[in-house]
Amino acid sequence: MPRVSPKARRYVEEVLDFGFHNGSSPGISARLEGRFAARFGRKFGMLHANGTATMHSALLAAGIGVGDEVIVPAYTVAMTATVALYANAIPIFADVDPETWTISPDDVRRKITPRTKAIIPVSICGLAPDMDPIMKLAREHDLVVIEDNAQCFLGSYKGRLVGSIGDFASFSFQASKHMTSGDGGILVCDDEELATRARKAATAGYSTLTARPGDSVVAEELRCHPAFERHTSLGYNFRLPEIAAAVALGELERLEELVAMRTTVAECLRDVVEPCDWLTPQKTPAGYVHSFWTYTVRITRDDVEWAAFRRRFVELGGDGFYGAYLPVYREPVFPKLSDAVKAHPERYPHFAGVLPDYRQVRCPVWEAIQPRVIQLKTNYFEVSEAERQAEILARTIRSFS
Repeated sequence: MPRVSPKARRYVEEVLDFGFHNGSSPGISARLEGRFAARFGRKFGMLHANGTATMHSALLAAGIGVGDEVIVPAYTVAMTATVALYANAIPIFADVDPETWTISPDDVRRKITPRTKAIIPVSICGLAPDMDPIMKLAREHDLVVIEDNAQCFLGSYKGRLVGSIGDFASFSFQASKHMTSGDGGILVCDDEELATRARKAATAGYSTLTARPGDSVVAEELRCHPAFERHTSLGYNFRLPEIAAAVALGELERLEELVAMRTTVAECLRDVVEPCDWLTPQKTPAGYVHSFWTYTVRITRDDVEWAAFRRRFVELGGDGFYGAYLPVYREPVFPKLSDAVKAHPERYPHFAGVLPDYRQVRCPVWEAIQPRVIQLKTNYFEVSEAERQAEILARTIRSFS
């Protein structure tokens, strides 16, 4: 499989040959937005520079701000939580299910307070969280749900595509993802008003923008007038360059093939892991389809150290692997922020008295699991390389037997 599809190259040439469009006019970007949204059963798509900006725009569009709480899982990339801080809101951490390692709906329920305004459930490593109880809680408490699907393309939950369930869904085109344009992201939703707000949040707050690219609520004659007021709301410049959109459009058109390759790689690794009684894979419940951003397992034998296992794997020619992310609240930025707010409340009036002391936060399930998790790579373009990595993994396992 080629690393970049011929269609992606052709779309890049189209942009170079016919000129660039900005993010609010028709062109490759508009085609990508429409096709991506349709692929996931959504009405609107808004391209962004990355999959962090997408969630930031979603929070702004939903009116999340000072004093509001946003519930996120303990197991995710830090940016799922820091976007709440960008919106002057407060990230609250929920623990994970002990077998799937996705956000626990039961712990979400425990963490809801009168200040809670949103939940960001994450499809981690390619596996969807248990969305039905999360959506039920959201409707009971009038909360916005933003699916973070940076690691999950074409995964499904009880017959529904991941990305088709929440009020918003965010996807990433970062280099390690199933489909990539080097970097980038897209936010999808069905609500026209929310989509309009999100597009404005991502595009300098231009008053002319609507939910759809290229549309304008103001006639050209007025837009060109020297007295025209362009910026009616606060917005950022989160636009995706059209060259990147061209690559992403080509990759979207072979997304099934890309995801199938990840699944094939995961199956090669699974065949090696299954006979080993001290490596426990992330559980895929009945009715779910895993998309395998990584093939993720946990070492359960006390005498096998994570670092020793990785070192042996690399010595034998393995491509290396990653540990699971720290519980996010243990990333230094969070306790540092708690300390800063305590020391200088006058500098952080929107956090003073309400921001948790993140040193005291505990999610015991993920804290127990995290140090022994292995995230094996699946982003290979040749089955032969996947088979080679699987054989090296098998030799590594045997060396500890």
